[in-house]
Amino acid sequence: MKSNSEPGTVFLFGDGMHLVHQNIPRLCWADPKARPIFKTNTGRQRLNILGAYNPDSHEFDHITGEQNCDANRVIEYFEMITRAYKQAPKIILFLDNAKYFKAQIVTDWLKQNLRLHVVFLPPYAPNLNLIERFWGFAKEKLVKNTYEPKYKVFRAKVFRFLNNVGQYIDELRTLMVEKFQIIATSKA
Repeated sequence: MKSNSEPGTVFLFGDGMHLVHQNIPRLCWADPKARPIFKTNTGRQRLNILGAYNPDSHEFDHITGEQNCDANRVIEYFEMITRAYKQAPKIILFLDNAKYFKAQIVTDWLKQNLRLHVVFLPPYAPNLNLIERFWGFAKEKLVKNTYEPKYKVFRAKVFRFLNNVGQYIDELRTLMVEKFQIIATSKA
């Protein structure tokens, strides 16, 4: 697809993540007679993130807040992407099949904004969306074995991470590779 695209076309992988203010324990070794105790929160507060990852530049653009992800929020997300890549002749954004990406007002917006082209990935194929790897990486950095007692501190930590993804470029270079294996269908 890249080799057949207009020069300057940007390829992005996008999706939403709902990051809960909660400690997620990792695997650890412990004495079964003295099990470890993990501090935790109620998990009632969360940040809803709509993000777009560029595997060529390792840039990450996002809108993040407490607002629910709905069709109007998706339009804000698409507008943010088109502003971030205003020099690109075309932007191709790979997404999953979440309902809010397919709402009628979103479809109508896309018809009016032809520079942004959305490609929906097959259902139940998160392995084809690179941003899923990014979300796992973010959880490792932000919530795995990490306890933040105050939501404000957690929120600030999340924004600091999302706004400074360039600090992790060496780790991301090996994780966020576009090597997808094509599996031929058998002729039965």
